Amino acid sequence: MRVLIVGATGHNGVAVARRLGAQGHHISGLVRDEARAPDCLDAVHAGDVVTGAGLAQAVAGIDVAYYFVHSLDSRAQDDLDLVAARNFASAAAEAEVKRGVFFTTLPAPNIGEPPRYQRNRQAVQVALAERLNELTVVRAGMVLADRSRGMRPYAQLVQRAPIIPMGPWRDNRIAVVDSETVSTCLVRAGVADQPMGSVDVPASAEPTHEELVRAVMRTLGVNKPILRLPWSNPTIDAFLVSRFTGDSYQFSRHLASINNFDYMVDPSCAKPFADIAPQQLDAALRSALAPYIAPQRRKSS
Repeated sequence: MRVLIVGATGHNGVAVARRLGAQGHHISGLVRDEARAPDCLDAVHAGDVVTGAGLAQAVAGIDVAYYFVHSLDSRAQDDLDLVAARNFASAAAEAEVKRGVFFTTLPAPNIGEPPRYQRNRQAVQVALAERLNELTVVRAGMVLADRSRGMRPYAQLVQRAPIIPMGPWRDNRIAVVDSETVSTCLVRAGVADQPMGSVDVPASAEPTHEELVRAVMRTLGVNKPILRLPWSNPTIDAFLVSRFTGDSYQFSRHLASINNFDYMVDPSCAKPFADIAPQQLDAALRSALAPYIAPQRRKSS
């Protein structure tokens, strides 16, 4: 099978490319910077989904394409993501690429207007589905990995902030899952005989945000007081996250806005992966936080 990874330099792109390559499939990658392309790719295409450069060459002769593109740090995120998705979907349709795998987040509960981040992901999914006849949408909660953008703020806040301020959203639950399980599910979605529709990756656990912070502290061997605030403001929360983590305000703003909802796995949507057993939370965190643990051990020795 000839596979294209769009966004092949990211954590998920590299992991899927390595696994599929080990199974004997031919793996191509579309990247903006060829110097950052992983060595597991059989072919590298330099291009940009926003401008459309390199797309025609990348999609030619492809059986299934994985789409991992997301403009997390741009003020014009919504426009860029939609343009990119439409450009890719059009090029894929013209090349008669029918199979696609889109990796996205779990949906927010149906309790009114979803947060902006969720609207962004929904718009991208619609744009891809309009041109890719056989699209599988793989949804997951927070991925526990050392390069995970979602998990990193938790680790950095625990390490750097003297006190962890948490608003009422601390009691909301969020599904978390180890990166190995995510990769296993993504690979299965691409090689399945038929498209799966929308499927949920099973969770390692579904802790509250406070429980997750305490688990991170336990893993890192630190103990910081948690300040339980009676209110929260996404703008202030985003500023604090950005200040202590060094992440962009745009990304931190999205993180703060989605914390106001529960993000849980739908058991009926996880049935195609029922035989896959995710790592338990503590084991997943030990693996994901290993790069943070090592420097602390060197400091204490």
